Amino acid sequence: MHALIRYFVFGLLLVGFGLPASYAEMVPGADIKSVKEAKHIDALLRQPEKNIDLARIKLTIDKMVDPSIDVDAGIRRIDEMAAQVRAMLHGPESSSVKLQALQAYIYEKGPWNGYQAFSYDLEDPLGNNIHNKLLPNYIASRKGNCVTMPLLFVILGQRLGLDMTISTAPLHLFVKYTDPETGGTFNLEATSGAKPARDMWIRQQIPMTNEAIANGLYMQKLSKRESAAVTSTTLAEYFAQKQRHEKVIALSDVILKYYPNEVGSMLRKGSAYGRLANIHFVSKYPTPNLIPAEERGYFEYLEQQNRQWFTKAEALGWREPGRDMEAKYLQKISRAKSTQ
Repeated sequence: MHALIRYFVFGLLLVGFGLPASYAEMVPGADIKSVKEAKHIDALLRQPEKNIDLARIKLTIDKMVDPSIDVDAGIRRIDEMAAQVRAMLHGPESSSVKLQALQAYIYEKGPWNGYQAFSYDLEDPLGNNIHNKLLPNYIASRKGNCVTMPLLFVILGQRLGLDMTISTAPLHLFVKYTDPETGGTFNLEATSGAKPARDMWIRQQIPMTNEAIANGLYMQKLSKRESAAVTSTTLAEYFAQKQRHEKVIALSDVILKYYPNEVGSMLRKGSAYGRLANIHFVSKYPTPNLIPAEERGYFEYLEQQNRQWFTKAEALGWREPGRDMEAKYLQKISRAKSTQ
């Protein structure tokens, strides 16, 4: 995630100015109707659940990042991939057989994938290059991350009729698969061969609080609509990198409308308010008392919103990852690269 901005310096020094609330009702240009991308995504997520096609929504959102993407061509390619998986099936087409075929198609070299299996991108393990989170780029390069890999796996799985959806952990997506024969639901780690992963193993790799799980922030089996909302976070990240903070706020509002527990959007929204405060006030005035009286209400609003969204996330059990967690992960990636 783009670096968080929370509790900026003025917030620690500020005393209430007592100006009317009308000074700070909203950030101009940050409502859903004012941001065409947010308005479009709102329409996509509003449609009946049965009509939601995760592939089309993901490609449509990716096109907002890269206008050269051909959504219809992407759909045809995904349908072709699903057909290739079906061609690998032999005998009774049970869910377990379909799952094994899908795992082989993605992760094992063979004529079905031109002897080029899909694998984790060790060159951009943190997903800093937003274009590496676009589905067509993953399909073309066969190098993915914890966004593209589980999404493609679920998209293909759903086309094969598998009961499969997205789930979340801090800064990570994985797959939830329900076996109709046993009724059991299992985690599949798409960045590692879509192998089964126990809840405890995921929590050892990616620490999260018991409160966060109890409050539904992580480890949940998301609906199609919630999964589609998650795909929109890539566009919000893109606009955060471009410093289009009003768009970030509007997109976060759309995502939270359909997936209220999407904690990354809470944090991204809070950071956007903090960045706007830094741009319009902190960078211009050495102390808050120098802010012109007619602008103080707006500053108070930005400060209050910045605090509110981080406070809400923390109340639900989110905790800011320590720097040592990222360092350990990068060390793990370095070891993996050395064995190639």
